[in-house]
Amino acid sequence: MTPNDSGRHWQFVLWFLVALVPAGVAIQPRIAEDTWWHLRVGEGVVAERAVPRTDTFSQVGRRDGIAWIAYSWQFDLGLYGCYSAGGLAGVMAARYVLSAATIAVLAWWLGRRAASAWMAIAVFVVAVPAFLPMLVERPWHMTIIGVVLTLLAIDRLREGDAFRRIAWLIPVYVVWANVHIQFVLGLGLLGLSAIVTLGERRSGQPTAARSLGILAITCAGATLFTPYHVRLYGVVWEYATQTAALRSVVELRPPSIGDWWTWPLIVLGPTAIVALFLRRFPVWETALLVVGVIFALRMQRDGWFGVLAAGTAIVRTLKGQLSTRPVWPAIATTLAAFLLARLIWEAGIVDRPTIDVAAEREYPVHAAAFVRASQPPGHLFNPFDWGGYLIWELRDYPVSIDGRTNLYGDDALTRAIRTWSAEPGWESDPDLTAAGVIVAPHK
Repeated sequence: MTPNDSGRHWQFVLWFLVALVPAGVAIQPRIAEDTWWHLRVGEGVVAERAVPRTDTFSQVGRRDGIAWIAYSWQFDLGLYGCYSAGGLAGVMAARYVLSAATIAVLAWWLGRRAASAWMAIAVFVVAVPAFLPMLVERPWHMTIIGVVLTLLAIDRLREGDAFRRIAWLIPVYVVWANVHIQFVLGLGLLGLSAIVTLGERRSGQPTAARSLGILAITCAGATLFTPYHVRLYGVVWEYATQTAALRSVVELRPPSIGDWWTWPLIVLGPTAIVALFLRRFPVWETALLVVGVIFALRMQRDGWFGVLAAGTAIVRTLKGQLSTRPVWPAIATTLAAFLLARLIWEAGIVDRPTIDVAAEREYPVHAAAFVRASQPPGHLFNPFDWGGYLIWELRDYPVSIDGRTNLYGDDALTRAIRTWSAEPGWESDPDLTAAGVIVAPHK
């Protein structure tokens, strides 16, 4: 065995061992809070053969006939299909496949750009913790993968590839717009890259900038191929302008240094600045890092983007040339780690709770069963985190609040949080005073 062969074998081992961490996280039997209402949307699409136009899950929606856009309807439909095939185990299987794809894409991206496999592995080791909170059955997997594919297309155009060779990105945006609202992040990157490239003084850059501009416009047009068309951008505006959710919802709050999943950015951010300094701050990658850090500092849910931008800057070679090494080992070993973890889990080698037991620990399973059986009169009053579950379990009781923050608006969301926190004035909450059924945590 040559020294090079020995080195490659150790690289395989390291890729594999690191990937076991996200594989172990993704396999835990926990159903996310919003999964339940996503399932309800998917069920409705199947039953009605149409996407929802108004909200029927909440009290305010039923009372006022509020227009509501299920912007992730395609994800909801697929998730419900998995549930129909295998129950909650099917939902967990979907999460596992999505998580494996996300981590494999991260490994592939870092491996593709890195000056050496060792550098890619080092960045992968540090970056992975930032992605662990994302490994649940949520549509944001499409955004992570879509951002990486967008960055790939940008790289290729900036390197001189013809537009026709990256036209595959256009159908990606058609799917993305039907799966997750953060497709606008990808459009922003395309627009930013076009502006930055136009300002650079390198041969061929005007042509690349023109191609990037055309790609941005074309992909923006592709996002209109949804049942909601241009109205989808109204949801983008609602989320961009809400403020109460940024203060009240944990995943939407700014990151804290006490949260371990923010530590990768603390390590990779300054390292990326040093790497860019050594390359005299190339404009595009510097701009990408700045945007990534801004997003990451605005809300912890977008911390992965800041880490991805920093990792992208670090692994690039000093000359700015992309590696031509094959990156299949990173993908293959990552997927192998997920497969092994799944086999170990299914074999029962490790002690684990069942999905039903895990659900009983986190959601009001018995309370919902009692309400269904006894059918007490009156409106339902429920905590924010249980809204999605009760949408799924209590069909005859529209919820007072749930995770769809853009539907309720800042005032209603703030009032609900203040009431459940027993802040001054909680007893005058109109949703509480009108309630006949209250589902509350037992403490």
